[in-house]
Amino acid sequence: MAALNESCNIMEFSFNSFLLDLELKLSFWFILLVIILALLYMCMHKDKNNFDSTELKFNVKLFTYSCKIQRNYENLEIAHKIYTELTTRKAALTIDPDKDVIKEIYDSWYALFKITREEMKNLSGKCLRDNKSQELIELATKILNEGLRPHLTTYQAKFRKWYEEELEKPENRGKSPQDVQKNFPEYKELVESMKEVNQLLIEYSQQLHKFITGK
Repeated sequence: MAALNESCNIMEFSFNSFLLDLELKLSFWFILLVIILALLYMCMHKDKNNFDSTELKFNVKLFTYSCKIQRNYENLEIAHKIYTELTTRKAALTIDPDKDVIKEIYDSWYALFKITREEMKNLSGKCLRDNKSQELIELATKILNEGLRPHLTTYQAKFRKWYEEELEKPENRGKSPQDVQKNFPEYKELVESMKEVNQLLIEYSQQLHKFITGK
């Protein structure tokens, strides 16, 4: 009887050892499987935009500049908004003085100036704290201050006042806006300067597209 009990105890101990060993093995493989799946998930959803930077280069008459901007969600969102404004207004579209109305171009430039400034003002505190948008802010500020502002300061108010007065003159009734604007005393200089700004804005849109697409 004692031998039987001893045999049962040995069998029970062996059985329990087998279960414990099996449980440990299953636990090991389960943990390994979880780790592998977690790594696969991280690889598939890894956000490269948080680590990559894109170098933007400008080499036009009004502006020579280069910078590296980090491709994170905030910067991509800002860049896309500005890019959309550039390419859907008379900003990054080539100007044709014989067909375009200067007043409408100024309206587009003013809207671009205002929207860009608003985007800079609306940056989150996190972006400012982490300093991840500094280069993008600096670039946008330079475009406004060194590209748009000098031309607008020199010509916009002067032209708008002259243009409004000319439209009221009887001799200009029935004339197209394009014909009226050509009589502006500084028309040649204005158009030349406007084309330089236009060239910069076209380059700006191309560099932003490069940044957005990462190509």
